Amino acid sequence: MDYYDTYSSNAKNALTMIVQRSYLWATMLAALCLSGCGITANGWNSEGVQLYEAGHFPEAIERFQYALGTEENNADAYYNLAVSYHQMGLKSKDQGFLKESEALYNRCLDFDENHTDSHRGLAVLLAQTDRKDRAISLLNNWTQDKPHLSAPRVELARLHQELGDTQAARLHLEKACTIDKNDARAWKALAALNESEGRTEVALAQYQRSYLLDNQQSQLPTRIASLNQQIRTGVPSPNANSDTRVADDNLSRGRY
Repeated sequence: MDYYDTYSSNAKNALTMIVQRSYLWATMLAALCLSGCGITANGWNSEGVQLYEAGHFPEAIERFQYALGTEENNADAYYNLAVSYHQMGLKSKDQGFLKESEALYNRCLDFDENHTDSHRGLAVLLAQTDRKDRAISLLNNWTQDKPHLSAPRVELARLHQELGDTQAARLHLEKACTIDKNDARAWKALAALNESEGRTEVALAQYQRSYLLDNQQSQLPTRIASLNQQIRTGVPSPNANSDTRVADDNLSRGRY
């Protein structure tokens, strides 16, 4: 049976709306250009993100398509489309949306092979669609292809932790911090892991290091203050801190 046969009526209506709108986007974009509007791909992406965050997925998808009309190789637009279809697929349990999402994550990686968020989104999608082994394979292959980058290790650690393998997560985070001693995200993730395992003083030092490397992490001062108080008083504080099925093999581009 073709997977489209499994669409719910709501999902059909949503997809119909998207398809109908997609026929219009090129004409509308041309009109905007002629009127001198000059919105960039980043501008369309920003509008789309606002609509996505408000839960207006079809309208967000429309804006991300406009972004691709402005810049056809824009990896962020492909990622944004992938996330939108991913969320619609989860909400409606629609296999067609999830398969489209997988294709779009891979398309994003075609244009930006080190797009961290797309690797993350694709790994989550694979795990949610009963392919945890492929999710791990995707991130393992990324770490092997880019051994000089810390981001693949951080994402692999995150996935292992979500799958319950904290020992593997620790090894990857420690390796990430060795690869790039200035990766604030890696230090923060390692701190959170140590905190969850009761290594409060070690976690505090690592949170402080992360914040020194990136003081734009607005949530960390509160976390650091909370751990400081916990160490002084001995009173524990709350910790800071994570499915449908088959896709064509050729979607993976050999990544998993």
